[in-house]
Amino acid sequence: MLAIRNPDGPPRPGRRRRLLAAAGLAAALVAPASPVGAAPPPAPPGASGTAPQTAAGGTSQAAPATAAATAQAGTAPQAASATAAAADGFASVSALGQNGTTGGAGGPVVTVTTAAQFLDHIARPGPYVIQVAGRITLPTGANDGMWNVASDKTIVGLGDDATLSGGGLNIGVPVDDDVTSPPANAVHNIIIRNLHLTGATDDLINVQMFSHHIWIDHNEFSHGDDGAVDIKRGSDFVTVSWNHFHDHDKTLLLGHDEDAGPQDIGRLRVTYHHNFFDRSDQRNPRVRFSALAHVYNNHYNDNSYGVASTYDAAVLMENNYFYSVNNPGRVDFSGDLGRIVERGNILIACNHPIETRGTVPDPRGYYPYTLDPAGSVPTIVPAGAGPGRTTALATPAAVTPAAAAGPDGFAAVAALGQNGTTGGAGGPTVTATNAADFLEHIDTVGPLVIQVSGRIAITSKQGVRPNKTIVGVGDAEITGGGLDFYRSYNVIVRNINFTDAEDDAINVGQNSHHIWIDHNRFSGAVDGSVDIVRGADYVTVSWNHFDHADKSMLIGHSDGSASTDVGRLKVSIHHNFFDHSRQRHPRVRFGEPVHVYNNYFLGNALYGVASTENAGVLVEGNHFRDVPYPLWSASGYADSGPGRAVQRHNVFVGSGVPETNGTVVEPRTYYPYTLDPAADVPALVVAGAGTGRI
Repeated sequence: MLAIRNPDGPPRPGRRRRLLAAAGLAAALVAPASPVGAAPPPAPPGASGTAPQTAAGGTSQAAPATAAATAQAGTAPQAASATAAAADGFASVSALGQNGTTGGAGGPVVTVTTAAQFLDHIARPGPYVIQVAGRITLPTGANDGMWNVASDKTIVGLGDDATLSGGGLNIGVPVDDDVTSPPANAVHNIIIRNLHLTGATDDLINVQMFSHHIWIDHNEFSHGDDGAVDIKRGSDFVTVSWNHFHDHDKTLLLGHDEDAGPQDIGRLRVTYHHNFFDRSDQRNPRVRFSALAHVYNNHYNDNSYGVASTYDAAVLMENNYFYSVNNPGRVDFSGDLGRIVERGNILIACNHPIETRGTVPDPRGYYPYTLDPAGSVPTIVPAGAGPGRTTALATPAAVTPAAAAGPDGFAAVAALGQNGTTGGAGGPTVTATNAADFLEHIDTVGPLVIQVSGRIAITSKQGVRPNKTIVGVGDAEITGGGLDFYRSYNVIVRNINFTDAEDDAINVGQNSHHIWIDHNRFSGAVDGSVDIVRGADYVTVSWNHFDHADKSMLIGHSDGSASTDVGRLKVSIHHNFFDHSRQRHPRVRFGEPVHVYNNYFLGNALYGVASTENAGVLVEGNHFRDVPYPLWSASGYADSGPGRAVQRHNVFVGSGVPETNGTVVEPRTYYPYTLDPAADVPALVVAGAGTGRI
């Protein structure tokens, strides 16, 4: 078969092969087995009692208070598959004349590539399986961009890049407050899977007016103006599973408002499981009146609050993992008190325990389920949630990362007249809250600890003088421009969110040395997130989150830079989260050794690591998931000649075969280090990398 040459990468399959693969994925996603469900009994058994609360940094695995509320029901926890064969949870229950949720099964299968085709088919009567190919931008129109979906539809993305942008999906008949029981024409039996929904001017998905049997699974939600998924006004029997919510404020609303009791009481039964609430600020979910919201095995990462239960809503929270969540669960929140029973949750670096109150029905009165251990959630969920995730994951032991007190790796080595990297230690501490102060401080001669507070917008790359510590306080952000190291040394950069740099976010160049770049987040840079070039040396890049970046990290400026780079460019790269960043993790010329260890590579579309121009790169103890080309060396890369690479103790899941070549200088020649097991890396890195973790 002919291969299409990527101008900045290795050969990749031809278009026909890629389309066939995408079609195969879609076929797997749209052909659910017949669900088996039992009608709910009139009065399901209740869960009661208050499980011991978990202090920040602790764990709780509490037993329920009654036998009827037993979480395990005699079965041991096991690793959950990232793809269910059919709807589970409340969407699988036989009720309201619907035997589970089958979507468009049995109807025509169509592929849509334009907004006109998509809007036509979602509004048609009867069952349809609607496959979305590529990106479709929905018009705003007179309805604020909300488009009605008729009953008996499966809407499924082809491949992992199918996108609906600019508008949202409305599931429900027109709003009427006087209707207090399900109308005959209530919308029902809808499946939405494997899509990225983004940029809506209202909700991304709105389920309302007694709609029922809805399954929302393996999608990505971001940048909506209002809710990501709102479920309200008497809707019922819904499952929201394996979705990735990020860059969004009001994530999940369950129950319209405080006056909606006549429609909502006794309804709003929803299952939320294995979702990744990734800096989705609030409403994860926010619940009113619900007869039962079952929230289990979700991963919460850096949220204002997790779950809020009000107006006597019944919420069962079990085996979730909360990292850096101010309020994981609340019953006292803007309105009448709700009810929460919690058990088996893990809380790390959270400011408050989960508030509990009352009793709630047991979900097993409606459907069976098996819990994953809460300690495995940081591995299973980020790797399995969102579009294109179709394989199960092994369950490693629970692990908790600890931030380093000082630099390690090459930044800790005594060399070039510098005894490791101390930054601005010994100098004054100042706080910058605006661009003028920040630029003045980084240009000051002598040691200085610069605390960055709030959002600072700069332009271009701004020079940083030696002996500086630049550290974020709270939600610190540097946007629009970046930091430039030109013959600089002894600089620490930590806890900063770098966004939308017009060139590089950080450029370490021109013989700069002893630089420690730690616990930052990088997204949206036009060029490199972190470039280390032109004779730079003794650099450590650790515990950073490269979030959907393109060119993550370049080491060695160009093929013509041998005179400045040979014998230099010694860099340690460890415990970073390369989260759907496309390439350069790193891309290396001439440097040796470049030590790449214990990083989590997830969904890197182009490649993981590339060693070229006789660079020596050691790649060890990393976890590669869904990376087609984990390591290039003997083949060179693009126009660059071959490099040398050794790989050992790595884990490859859904990834290609690494290419190795030659031998590499051992990093222990320079510094000691201890490897974490590669199987533990996803949990360690997802929980520990990025801002807010030092």
